Amino acid sequence: MRYTTWAAALVAIAASISVAAAEPAVAAADQPATSTPADPTPVPAATSTDPRTEYLEAFDAIAGAWAGTSIVGQVVGTAAGIAVGCPLGAVTGGSLTIPVPVLTPVGIIGGCVVGGAALGFLGATVGGIVTGTPSLANAMSQQYSSLHARGLIAQQVPSTESTEESK
Repeated sequence: MRYTTWAAALVAIAASISVAAAEPAVAAADQPATSTPADPTPVPAATSTDPRTEYLEAFDAIAGAWAGTSIVGQVVGTAAGIAVGCPLGAVTGGSLTIPVPVLTPVGIIGGCVVGGAALGFLGATVGGIVTGTPSLANAMSQQYSSLHARGLIAQQVPSTESTEESK
């Protein structure tokens, strides 16, 4: 039984390492998938005229830009949150359980876990927003311009009040 638990732990660690080491595959929306065809005759590139496909490609590009840059902030924010939250939670949990000395170690450990989780979550959220927002704004601007150039986003219609005032 002991070896089964040990093997399961090794598998879990190996899976975690392989997931952490893998990089996400990110491709721009305007890059078509290329492969080497068996027939060397050139085939014209297929252009998508379906608006749904264009919008989905734009959303994928925006999501990819967000995911690519917000990960660093999330990792740093989580580490900083845990580093601050665990000691803060341990002091709080330990001091709350001082009246019952038997529960003081439980309060310290529980406080560390709760404090680390709470501030780690907040740190990841703030870090992801801070590092992901600039690239998100850039990607949204690019995709808006691209969709507008293809005629999928119309120009703003002037209001009737502004046209009447100008006369």
